[in-house]
Amino acid sequence: MGKTEAMNLESYEMNKEATRAAVEKYLLQGREYKVTAYIPEEAAVTAAYSGMLRSVTNRISDQTGRIAASNVDEPERRRKHIARMERAIDQLGERQQKLIRARYLEEDDVLDFDVAMDLGYSDRHYRRIKAAAIVRLAAILGLIVLKE
Repeated sequence: MGKTEAMNLESYEMNKEATRAAVEKYLLQGREYKVTAYIPEEAAVTAAYSGMLRSVTNRISDQTGRIAASNVDEPERRRKHIARMERAIDQLGERQQKLIRARYLEEDDVLDFDVAMDLGYSDRHYRRIKAAAIVRLAAILGLIVLKE
């Protein structure tokens, strides 16, 4: 990378609030995928009669095929999300991993204050570790949001 390219990259500034929100959304979605089971869709087995006139669309409706694809694709998408999230967290330092897992992955509706107390950190120390972990996860997951 040349000097001009480096200078161009330095002119971008991270939107910390939007980046934090993106990472938190990703982590909380991963937690939901871990703790909830996907309920497969089922095809309607009874044909419904309708007296409404139909127009020709030259399209074939394949409800069973769409549902089968969804029932295969959705669990796989969820599995990949969880695996990617876990790989990203594994790249953090030990303190950051403990903090992120305790705050976002272990229980519902956990407060920062409670996690800080459980880990034995002051509020300021906790927030410093959390902010660094969020930025690192954003970089790993490609979730950094730049200011416009």
